[in-house]
Amino acid sequence: MKTLLELVRIVTKNRIRRIELLGKANDNENKLMNLYDALSTGAARTDKEAMEFLYGPGGKYSSYRSLKSILKKRLLNSLLFINLSDTSLNDQERAYYRCHKDWAAVRVLLRMGGRQAAIRLAEKALRRARRFDLTEISVQASQVLRFHYGARLGNLKKMEEYNRIHKRYARAWRFESLAEEYYTLLVASYISERAAKADANKIALAYYEELKGAMAEYQTYRLLFLGHLIRIIAYRSVNDYKRTVESCQEAIRAFEAKDYEVKTPIYTFLHQQILAHIQLRQFEKGEDTARKAAQLIPAGTVNWFVNMEMLLILSLHTRQYQRALEVFQQATSHKGYERLREVDKEQWRINGAYIHFLLEAGRASAGEDQVRLRKFRLARFLNEVPVFSRDKQGMNVAILIIQTLFLIIKKRYGEAIDRIDAINKYRVRYLVKDKALKRSNFFVKMLLQIPLCSFHKEAVIRKSEQYYNKLKAIPLEVANQTHGIEIIPYEDLWAFVLETLEPRFYKGRR
Repeated sequence: MKTLLELVRIVTKNRIRRIELLGKANDNENKLMNLYDALSTGAARTDKEAMEFLYGPGGKYSSYRSLKSILKKRLLNSLLFINLSDTSLNDQERAYYRCHKDWAAVRVLLRMGGRQAAIRLAEKALRRARRFDLTEISVQASQVLRFHYGARLGNLKKMEEYNRIHKRYARAWRFESLAEEYYTLLVASYISERAAKADANKIALAYYEELKGAMAEYQTYRLLFLGHLIRIIAYRSVNDYKRTVESCQEAIRAFEAKDYEVKTPIYTFLHQQILAHIQLRQFEKGEDTARKAAQLIPAGTVNWFVNMEMLLILSLHTRQYQRALEVFQQATSHKGYERLREVDKEQWRINGAYIHFLLEAGRASAGEDQVRLRKFRLARFLNEVPVFSRDKQGMNVAILIIQTLFLIIKKRYGEAIDRIDAINKYRVRYLVKDKALKRSNFFVKMLLQIPLCSFHKEAVIRKSEQYYNKLKAIPLEVANQTHGIEIIPYEDLWAFVLETLEPRFYKGRR
């Protein structure tokens, strides 16, 4: 079902003409269109829902499976009819779809004996491919044209022209392939954490030095994109965020110099730059970068929400709490929010919990002219984040911490005491051994001192000091933890919590 839903989304998004979907008006064709409509509107999201939608509770799975198979084939065929006049596509994107569509036609025509039509189309595809840095099409089209004018027509001048083109783009394509190999090796090492950060830095810089000359000579879209990403990985791996920003800016200038509009690479490098500004606590520069990124993407799209989340985290990490509240309200009140995947909504709910904590701590205030926030209820929040609650070494850390913070700041001390054993068992099992979660481990140990010291402020400060010093010894900018876990820096959260404690012991149940 995931594959079918993906195809439906692409066909619907690109407003592809329903040439292959339409058929004779019989019962089976009507059911086919009903299935497409149900999937495209969200009326059915699973096989069970789709079956019941079409056949009722007693439908046969064999009939549904056959219909599903037919729809999948027709959707794949319909991809050839993508609407290239769509105003959301820029010239480079249109060229990409047109070239690949035309090149598929060239191969079919050559196979079926339509050589004259194939050659005219290949020449057209090559001109467009060279204009828009589509290296692979340039390699293949020039190869076909070299053979045609040399072996078939004996036109030496044309053959030599296409031979020069082919050799140049073949070399560029080899460097693109090499850059992709190097980038993949680096990312795979990051995911498996096999490589030490210092090693990753040295390896990535060596890769970049090997590619740098080719990047200057060929300047193709894919080579520039992957080469600059490799350089950024080199600096991020050792937390050199100043050079990360400089590398992002250089990459952006390279794509802005193109004589056609480029969006995706520029947005990607702006996104990386925002992450670096977060670590450098550069709010104004980060907000300016986020504003530039927002201009490249329509409001309400997935990337727009990603950009808004970066702006939210930037605001929280630079103590611009009122701005963080505004960003959160703007994002979650947008009509596109309801179309987000459930896992993406969970991330925003976690962010929202920290926003509510700031409101509770008096660090931000919701004005009458702002979008009204739904009243925060801890129990409801915990029920609304089932996916991340299972991510024991990921976002569940942020959930556990905000839950504890609310119990303390709301002075629900009895519940906080009841949670001590469970929290400590979680800490020992999931946080102690993971080097990337050292800061989280120390912060949770600090929080545990609060109920252990019966919520007495001075006692808490004294007992937690050793863990606070260990936390400070691993600044956020050098911690190798997953992005997003520390939504608000732990040092700031700790200060807010201490402000709520009093110089007396809580004498509730032990």
